[in-house]
Formats: sequence, C-alpha cells, structure tokens
Amino acid sequence: MSGYVPEEFVMLKGEILDGMVDALESAGEDADYTVVAIDTCATILEDYLEEVFSPSIYGRSKKIMDVVKFTINELNELNDDCNQSLIESEQRDQLRELIVASAAYAGLETDKQDITEDWRAW
Repeated sequence: MSGYVPEEFVMLKGEILDGMVDALESAGEDADYTVVAIDTCATILEDYLEEVFSPSIYGRSKKIMDVVKFTINELNELNDDCNQSLIESEQRDQLRELIVASAAYAGLETDKQDITEDWRAW
C-alpha cells in the first residue's frame, strides 16, 4: 500500500519529464533516446515516490536508503542505455532534489547533504 505523495514531488517529477521531452524534441533525429526511455524514467520515478512514501517505511532510514539506492541504480542503467544523454545537467539537479527532499520528507535521518552521490553516475 502506497502513501500519499505530496503535490510538490508530483510537480517536480513532471518538470523533470517535461525537460526530457523538450530536449528530445530539440535533438530531433540526433537524439540518443526515445519517448520510451522517458516513459521508463516516469515509471522509475513513480515507483520511487510510491515506495518512499509508503507508510510501512516512513521514518525507517535504512529502508528509505535501500529505495534510494535501487532507484539511482535503475536511473544509471537507463541513462547508460541512452548513451548518457537522457539525464542532462538540469534533470540531474532536479532528480537529486526530488530524491533528497522526498527521502527527508519520508523521515530519512542522515548527516549527508547529497544521499545520491555514492551511487549516482549521472
């Protein structure tokens, strides 16, 4: 059972995906990814938000970090499949913000500023 996902995170996820669509449209035939990759990213982010806001892991830092690590690894693999072109600078910053802020909102206790850096390849 998933928990309520606060609107600020739903909106940030939308901004990330919109940026990917804009970049795809700008690149045209030269793009190294397709709408399918964006849809896959959307699914990864939706799954992350549902999991991190699940009442069963609220405030359980180890479980939250497990979800963070799994999600980052999925994003790394997806970006690798797209020749490192799906996640550009703006999306990188927004993804980091989404993951860090939502984990904190879900009760993660950590001294780290950027919980994504240990695994993030983008």
